[in-house]
Amino acid sequence: MATVPERFPDSLGLVAASLDEPANIRRAAADAALIDIPTDPPLVAVTGVGLGMLAARAMAALVAPGAPCPVLVLGAAEASGRLPADSLILDMGGGDVAGAVPVPGGPEGMGERLGLAARVVAGVRLAAAAGTTGETSAEQVADSLDARMAAHARSGTAERLVRSIGRTLPLIHAGGPVGAAIADYWKFQANLHGKVAAWAAATPALAHDEVCSWGQHGAVTRQVFTALMLRGGYESVVDAEQLALYSGLLDEFVASVHEVRAGGTGAPGDGTDPAGGPLADLCELAVLGEQVGLGLALAEGYDPAPAPGLQWRV
Repeated sequence: MATVPERFPDSLGLVAASLDEPANIRRAAADAALIDIPTDPPLVAVTGVGLGMLAARAMAALVAPGAPCPVLVLGAAEASGRLPADSLILDMGGGDVAGAVPVPGGPEGMGERLGLAARVVAGVRLAAAAGTTGETSAEQVADSLDARMAAHARSGTAERLVRSIGRTLPLIHAGGPVGAAIADYWKFQANLHGKVAAWAAATPALAHDEVCSWGQHGAVTRQVFTALMLRGGYESVVDAEQLALYSGLLDEFVASVHEVRAGGTGAPGDGTDPAGGPLADLCELAVLGEQVGLGLALAEGYDPAPAPGLQWRV
């Protein structure tokens, strides 16, 4: 684990808590294994609020393509109607749907700030127990995350990204439904901990109209935005092609474009990866996003813990 310089004003120990995510994954998966889950549900619904909703979206996006039943994300803004009897409802954090099974995960006392990776792994394990997805070794995912974050520590990935962003505003882009949840999690971390305005988007939606927004004002946007392209093995071929094209387009209109590629698709380091796969890629990018969000505050000498404005309401 990387050491945290004492000079950083990190009053809650958020950097260390984030880097301890492999242990959180092991603990959350062990807790999930103790939960009695009915098998072969007619529908799986996942819900949550804030970080919990991001985890719900990420978990559903991973599980749904191969599931033998519908996998539905339930949010306050969505109209779902009456769920079929015997549906499995998973609460990824903060949800209030009756009959939902609470999904363990996240560092103790910090579940509203950190721990998307552990929560998603626990959710996938519960879905596997219900027979709606294949079994995944949480131990292998945790070992993989340990190796990947060690590689990022050696190469200084988070520090390099924080320096590159500087006082510009991050544009965070990724591919497909899994990438959309990860990009929004990076935005969540930049907002909550970095106290920085940020924007997130993913394919295919960003190719529908957002691509048109770069038709003018290049002289201004080059001074304001830094683009981060999050890449992983969860992408479809079409999404990967669109992101590559979009990176080339943005290069002329932003201060810089940085590709952040997860270990299963060529991250820094020695190439050893015990698990690989989309779930490991998601966990790696989630923790790296936490480290970048926290680093944005610490680089300016701010304590990332305070969250001004959260009590403010329109």
